[in-house]
Amino acid sequence: MLIKKKSQFNFLFYDYETFGLNPIKDRIAQFACIRTNIDLEIIDKPIILYCKLSNDYLPKPKSMIIHNISLDLVNFKGKTEYEFASIINKIFLFPNTCILGYNNMNFDDEFSRFLFYRNFYDPYSWSWKNNNCRWDILSLVRACYVLRPNGIYWPKINNIPIFNLEKIANLNNIKNSYNKNSHDALSDVYTTISITKLIKKKQPLLYEYFLKYKNKKKLIKKIDLSKIQIFIHISSVYKNKNNNISCITPLFWHPKNKNILISYNLINNVYNFLQIIKNTKKYEKNIFSHIQLINFNKFPLLLKISILRDKDIERLKFKILFYIKNFIILKKNFFKIKKIIKYIFLNFKQKYEKTNIYNVDEQLYRNFFPNQDLLQFKKIYDQKKININLNKFLFKDKRSSILLFKYKARNFPSTLNKTEKKTWNIYIKNIFNKNFFDNYIYEIKKLLQKKLCNKQISVLKNLLKYIKNLLKFY
Repeated sequence: MLIKKKSQFNFLFYDYETFGLNPIKDRIAQFACIRTNIDLEIIDKPIILYCKLSNDYLPKPKSMIIHNISLDLVNFKGKTEYEFASIINKIFLFPNTCILGYNNMNFDDEFSRFLFYRNFYDPYSWSWKNNNCRWDILSLVRACYVLRPNGIYWPKINNIPIFNLEKIANLNNIKNSYNKNSHDALSDVYTTISITKLIKKKQPLLYEYFLKYKNKKKLIKKIDLSKIQIFIHISSVYKNKNNNISCITPLFWHPKNKNILISYNLINNVYNFLQIIKNTKKYEKNIFSHIQLINFNKFPLLLKISILRDKDIERLKFKILFYIKNFIILKKNFFKIKKIIKYIFLNFKQKYEKTNIYNVDEQLYRNFFPNQDLLQFKKIYDQKKININLNKFLFKDKRSSILLFKYKARNFPSTLNKTEKKTWNIYIKNIFNKNFFDNYIYEIKKLLQKKLCNKQISVLKNLLKYIKNLLKFY
């Protein structure tokens, strides 16, 4: 499955089709990837995988009629989730690999992290171990539109740019050799490679610049906190109607996460901010709308304001005078503003629910697992999968023991003893109560009343059949 020759720098383009949009709660239906060399030439056979559904999760019907992947398909062709996670983890860990996709940092990578978390693989190391890294072609596309758009046709609605993969491909007459529609994982991977090639061909200097600055250490060197600086920041947080661009001024690194830069978002009037902080009773809840958290693990697009040419400023209708005037006011009040914001972050305490069987899957970002538990995780894979004895594992973090029970119940339900089976059945019945099923079936029937293609109708009817079979056990 993996290329065996001595590894050189390579790209691994990948994509998921999922049964919902929430990486914390939803599950993956399909995975696809293609490995290329640095010149974007394919060097290995494409890989497609499906993931079986565990009996404690049901897909979002609206997602199913987007990709049209039926439950019959995933449950017949699919791997159990632990096998699925194991294969993808091996693919990702191939040395000197840059793992990338289209909007992967905010979507696919998050699904990967929660997949690995549920199945006892390191949720983070795949993106840096073995000299690996990650990148996001959607960020490159946004940067290309803002800075050097020539040579590429850009889809727009009411003069607002649309960064949809399929629409950009269609407008630029990009057709891939894989004869499938969009929202098939492998088709989207081929299209992403083609769009990357298009940008490399039409704007080679821009491509090489951002390829170089996908390195976090190089990016961090740009930030000199001994100076009061202004940068343009290209990001989806500023919305398409604003061309995904604003200006920020770095303030300080997050006191608890050194990968996050706390900055002032200069789209906000500094005078208004100064009025807010006069009222100490109100400023705490209003302060977060004036700051921008910039995560350097996601390789942000931060550039000197001088990179914008006059014609870019005019094309983007970028209010450069407003930003510069606002920056001058910020400079005059910089240390006062920085002190107030730093106080808030030093005293901010995130609240978590107590860990239980119902919320443990959502608690990846609560904290890192202790080393004692990490050593135990490795033992899980040394055991025979059909004989996981929960009593043999002593964990320090409460999440670990609950995750292991759910791991066993989802992947090896036939190995549960009477007590474990009873606990799992109670859990399932609490999730899938009568009210849940009534609402779920109503949603499917409501979708069936809309104008749908034959494939969509078939997928939804297949889902209804699956539900009816499930109801026999309740």
